[in-house]
Amino acid sequence: MFTKVAALAVLATQVFAAPIELEERASCPKIHIFAARETTASPGYGSTQTFVNEIISAYPGTTSEAIVYPACGGQSSCGGDSYAQSVQAGVKAVTAAVSSYASKCPSTELVYIGHSQGAQIGDDALCGGGDYGDGISSTAATIAQYNFKAIIWTGDPRFVPGETFHVGSATHGGFAARPSAITCGKYQYDIQSYCDASDPYCSNGNNPATHNGYQQEYGAAALKFVKTKL
Repeated sequence: MFTKVAALAVLATQVFAAPIELEERASCPKIHIFAARETTASPGYGSTQTFVNEIISAYPGTTSEAIVYPACGGQSSCGGDSYAQSVQAGVKAVTAAVSSYASKCPSTELVYIGHSQGAQIGDDALCGGGDYGDGISSTAATIAQYNFKAIIWTGDPRFVPGETFHVGSATHGGFAARPSAITCGKYQYDIQSYCDASDPYCSNGNNPATHNGYQQEYGAAALKFVKTKL
């Protein structure tokens, strides 16, 4: 029998569910940043920290989170995961983090910043197309449906010459270059991918210092671009 107590319980659920949801959404910031570090960087933001700090300084109240993934290439210092295992785990981590956050704060403007492997996992998740060299056969873009406004990639191994969003001198693709037919869809005008010719990871250069210098070289340009999107 549907008792008076049961009826009150149902009513309470109906009354309080909406305010709780409204409270969660009221606490959502205008802007939230996801950032993913490079291979072997210690857990946290790695080389993306500079970009994250500049955006937060420009937009007080902005929140951020680092993608939690191995960021490894077989080194014992990062757990021994192979590069491919780390990329696979990274794509799953990006997908889970973005999906979880966007379900709570669907109107928050999202920014993604990734350097090196951190750019690769964001590229895989946002653009799809498969990353066969690293064991990802699915061509699905797992986070393309969310409210991304600006994406910054530096030294992305998925770099492909001729991208509409490329900035830099590189004319040769990275070691895990994205299929040229994959253009990142609706986000191609919201991305800046920085890659110079002497970078040995996003291009075919031989100067690792180039790969590690994008924050200094392009930091101001990246912030200017982000400001046009938020």
